[in-house]
Amino acid sequence: MNKKPLLSFLFCCAFGLPILQARQNDRPNIILIVADDLGYSDLGCYGGEIKTLNLDKMANKGLRLPNMYNAGMCVISRSSLLTGRWWPKTGYGIEKDPNIAQKLKASGYRTGIVGKWHLNGEPNDKGFDYFFGFLGGYSSYFEGSKDYRLNQQPFNNFGEDFYSTDAFSDRAVQFVENKGNTDNRPFFLYLSYQAPHNPLQASKEEIMAYRGTYLQGWQAIREARIKNQIKFGIIDSATPLPKFPENLPDWDALTPEQKDLEDLRMSVYAAMVERMDKGIGKLMQALETNDQAENTLILFMSDNGTDSFSVMDNVMLERGLLPGDIGSNYQPGTGWAYASVAPNRLYKISQHNGGVKTGAIAYWPKGITIPGGLRNEKLHMVDVMPTILDLADIVQNESRSMERLAGKSFVPLLKGNVFKRKSPLYFQFMDNRAIRTKKWSLVEVDGTGWELYNIKKDPLETNDLSRILPKKVDELAGDWLHWWITESGETTYTPKSTSTSPHYTSQGDRGTGDPYTPSAMPENLKAKYQKKP
Repeated sequence: MNKKPLLSFLFCCAFGLPILQARQNDRPNIILIVADDLGYSDLGCYGGEIKTLNLDKMANKGLRLPNMYNAGMCVISRSSLLTGRWWPKTGYGIEKDPNIAQKLKASGYRTGIVGKWHLNGEPNDKGFDYFFGFLGGYSSYFEGSKDYRLNQQPFNNFGEDFYSTDAFSDRAVQFVENKGNTDNRPFFLYLSYQAPHNPLQASKEEIMAYRGTYLQGWQAIREARIKNQIKFGIIDSATPLPKFPENLPDWDALTPEQKDLEDLRMSVYAAMVERMDKGIGKLMQALETNDQAENTLILFMSDNGTDSFSVMDNVMLERGLLPGDIGSNYQPGTGWAYASVAPNRLYKISQHNGGVKTGAIAYWPKGITIPGGLRNEKLHMVDVMPTILDLADIVQNESRSMERLAGKSFVPLLKGNVFKRKSPLYFQFMDNRAIRTKKWSLVEVDGTGWELYNIKKDPLETNDLSRILPKKVDELAGDWLHWWITESGETTYTPKSTSTSPHYTSQGDRGTGDPYTPSAMPENLKAKYQKKP
């Protein structure tokens, strides 16, 4: 009998498995937290007044990534985020290509999603071992909806105390604790909060904690946030700031009734953000308790900028419903979106900075070598999948598929090393589009024509150079069109106007956007959330 195969087998049993197990245990746990419609400056660590103590702590002990881009709208951002591909290539809602969970599961990770899905199919068929949440775009925070699932079974056990943000936080804690299971596999959790996406709903107690805070108005709130951003080093004091939008009324021009309802609207929004932050605090505590915090990478970001629309206001007021109420469906509106995206221009669905920039955070005690700082390199959601595959040690076995990804691993950045990007970043949704290089930003809103900005001198896109530099416009426009045709498979670009959608209106802030008319607090409803003297 040949003893060599037997000896090799025994050697592997004695030494190989522990080595393999050690490698498995050394790979980081990964938590990807995505807020929904959160503004760039809403978090305290990005200049905001909302109480986000846990996310601020993560930023102080991790890294802020102030130049992280998304795709400006829920579905296409998530499509790129989970596949590492530009959305026209992977399809609206991921029509093709494997996602992060499928790759990690095949590599030995335990995978879970908690919260909003809003993509094709169901998560359990897409590489996720565990799913609790809803399949569509939004749901009642208090009452849930028919598309809630616990794995693939309908879930309707909402109860009187149900609040979706809390339910998502609690289920996330349960997933990382993994009680009753003996395997020590690393995990991947996609924690996809709905907050602060409409409907604007929160408990009265938490709403009242902010009531009156926003009577100073959206201009004052935005200015205060920008001052903080300058102090934090997020922007330079010499950076040119965008002009006040032409389609937004001055706060002082509002009636007392309009100011009252607008203050309530933003108070609910702030309460929702704080509640999400408290849930993230619970998750952080669970990681600490279970000795998982040291080697868990947490990436936090928003899928797009703040929602500037308010299409249901009249219907809600006719029904006697206010922001915060069960059964209501209010949105933030243009005024508070203007404050929330500070210091940027424009909002959700736009491909200007206000629509596609997110105040991102990376937290990983074991892996981030220089914590507490800002890394200003331009990143995009398409970079998240290659980064996670890199950390999970999948890259060597996936060299061909990695080459097909649009993104690039930013692990070197987390390690304190140089991160460089050669190719431009591309953006498109309906009649909004953009291309960004190291020096230039070519952007269009509402199909009104290209705007050109020198983003080295003018990072907030305030001084349009398109008429002065038409050749540069043509050059970048040609690059963008080549990208679109290559990625989408179409022969040309035919935009669909946002003005035809019941969900959107024209947003342009230089005379083309629809005027914002704030709703007023009805006399018969004002006592419901009235702040006591």
